Amino acid sequence: MTTWHYVENGAQFGPLTLDEVKSAISDGKITPSTKVWPGEGDWVHASETLLSEFFGVHKATTPPPLAGEDIDNKFMWILVTVPIIGAIIDLIVGMFLFLPSIMANIALCLLDEKKLKAAGHVSPAHWSVFIVPVYIWKRAALLNHKKHYFFAWISALFLSVLIDVGGSEMAIEESACPVVTDIIQEQFYSSARCMGVTIDKEVTTGFYKATATLDTGDELFITIEERDDGMIYVQIPNQ
Repeated sequence: MTTWHYVENGAQFGPLTLDEVKSAISDGKITPSTKVWPGEGDWVHASETLLSEFFGVHKATTPPPLAGEDIDNKFMWILVTVPIIGAIIDLIVGMFLFLPSIMANIALCLLDEKKLKAAGHVSPAHWSVFIVPVYIWKRAALLNHKKHYFFAWISALFLSVLIDVGGSEMAIEESACPVVTDIIQEQFYSSARCMGVTIDKEVTTGFYKATATLDTGDELFITIEERDDGMIYVQIPNQ
């Protein structure tokens, strides 16, 4: 019967029967690069002997990562809603609240990163959770997913900007209307009241051309300036 010896950490072990060698392979003590002696000749790598057929047949100690289609995208789709929800909250409170949206984005990316690791995947670089579109893109590539949730998030971000801009202008219009009424009554000695202001054009940052509609049905062309202190200044040029 052929007996075997092998080398581990500079020491010889053996003799072993073929069954004992198979057990050592299963335990990871003998690998393809381990030097073995099959009972004659010189020491050779195990992969160069009949033992080569036994490598890879022992059961893995850990399962492979879950396939991309087996990993749900729950956190990604929740992430898509964050920019829009943030913009709506900004609209309600009347100011830009960047920090809550940023924190929500990062928190959802961290939760998703944890989920990927639990599924056996190496998640995108940890720093990418702080740059949300980078994380989403890398995640989709890692899982071989289509980029639907990436483009959905970009679209949501664009829509949130439109909501914020529209909300900001709406707040300016609402603030300008009573100022127009005061100017008309105090400077033009008229009893007319402003019923609404519509911004027509932003000439430069914070400076607008607008139209004020009066309760008489008349329209006035006005200018509105939003200054750094948050105050607005309304002027009624010669009509």
